[in-house]
Amino acid sequence: MPHGTSLARQSLATALATTTIRRRLLMPEDLADHLLDPDDDVLLALPGVPDDTARILLVTREELVLGQWRAAGSSAKDITRKRAVPAPDVRGASYFPGLGRDVRIDVLSARDLSIQPCTAEDGIRFTHALHALATTGQAPPPMTPADVTSALHAAGTYAPDTVENRMCAAWDRALMGTTSLSGCREIHSGTALTWLHPGEHTFLVLPGPSGNSTEYLAVTDQRVLWGRAPGRHLKERRPADVREAVYDTGFFSDTVRIEMHDGSSLKLDVRHTQEGHEFVDALNTLIATGSLPTELLAFR
Repeated sequence: MPHGTSLARQSLATALATTTIRRRLLMPEDLADHLLDPDDDVLLALPGVPDDTARILLVTREELVLGQWRAAGSSAKDITRKRAVPAPDVRGASYFPGLGRDVRIDVLSARDLSIQPCTAEDGIRFTHALHALATTGQAPPPMTPADVTSALHAAGTYAPDTVENRMCAAWDRALMGTTSLSGCREIHSGTALTWLHPGEHTFLVLPGPSGNSTEYLAVTDQRVLWGRAPGRHLKERRPADVREAVYDTGFFSDTVRIEMHDGSSLKLDVRHTQEGHEFVDALNTLIATGSLPTELLAFR
């Protein structure tokens, strides 16, 4: 069977249709060709958080495959099978919420597998489906949005339909654009709710290099913010004060500047070049058109 029409490729595309795929993940078009046999039927797929080393979990009737590739640069490279587990050895799956959210696979007679999904919703859906598949042999119907929302907030302090939850979710989606979330604990949404005004909607968040504290720039429908956490150190300006965003390349570090009409600016050293450019381009598009770039709308 030609790769272009293989069952593996077609079923993988179907399995990925309900997941969140960040552009920075650099999902290879020929991923199925490297990780699967052409006749494999992909039942479930879970992309990981974007990083220089990208990962994905694929589930077929025969095995669970952890795939990996290099996502640094402009194209994916070195696609490999990091690990494969026979389907009968998978005993169940669990989702652990929080900023360092994890999906963990319980494997018989071997070390467990884990992956950090792009979104909590992805992790909840995948865990529900894989656990049912492992324990009953049948993949369940997809979870409804209401069921996902209920599961998402089962261990939280905010009810699913509150204003606080919508604010929290918007901040989380904006944070999802970062390459590594491990240094962003200080500016996770639980803390962000103490910074945001009631009903404030977040469009963009850009964390700086992490150390004893983490600086960030954020853009909402009410303000443009520079902050430092832990603590509550804020500088804020009105959206109408903003003239443009600029990316400056320096000898030791690059800087993102949000320039104001009065000549002042908010500045942040850049952690990752691509993130900095994306933030600048997105903010300038928002200033010019009133909307984020089309490719970012799915994540906001």
